[in-house]
Amino acid sequence: MKLIDKIDSLNSDDIKVVFKELVKDYFSPAFGSISKRDLDILLFIKLQKLKLISENPEIYELISELRVTRAKARSLLYESKLRQSTTKQLDEELIEIITNPIFLKDNDKIGLEIGNPYLIDYIKDKLKKINHITDGSFSPELIKLTPEAFEALFESYVPNESKTEILKILISIGAKEDTTLKGALKGMFKKLGSKIADKVGEEIGENIVDYLSLFFKKDGISKIEDKFKGIF
Repeated sequence: MKLIDKIDSLNSDDIKVVFKELVKDYFSPAFGSISKRDLDILLFIKLQKLKLISENPEIYELISELRVTRAKARSLLYESKLRQSTTKQLDEELIEIITNPIFLKDNDKIGLEIGNPYLIDYIKDKLKKINHITDGSFSPELIKLTPEAFEALFESYVPNESKTEILKILISIGAKEDTTLKGALKGMFKKLGSKIADKVGEEIGENIVDYLSLFFKKDGISKIEDKFKGIF
């Protein structure tokens, strides 16, 4: 169902609330003072609030539903995220993404598919702070990291209180390259990449989130050994 057709199914009370908000914003600081660009962004945010547009839409969804250019769709998504996203929300979104990496050919790069253009800038800044860079030349939505950059990013999101226990577990199942967590993760991802490249690892590749999300869940750490020991 097209966006314009969904409007008829909206709850009238929800429309009233959003319309009031829209009018108040349009009058701030004076009637008609808002620019066309800001009005577009405001309307876009209200459409999301009414759930006519999803919270994290794909670029093509916006192109199709709003009948705008790719550049316009990216701009709307970027600006809406800029105005609404908190650091906590960006970190949570990024953790979801790094638990579903793409091991590229020859394992020389690891890709992250990111539909949120504002998050791409956020991740670049995050990597810069830990002395790594990204390669965004492949496509606007797929950024490529060296294994070292991905490992550093992944390690930076592992809860500090869990790092010692996770390191002991990884070393016990043969993941170590040195005695640091970053080194243990390096060995783990090297094995994962090799496994996924083979047909034997297709199941792992299809369910990679089930493996990597354990590192960020309090009740997941105890499951890491059983889940990963077959990989080494």
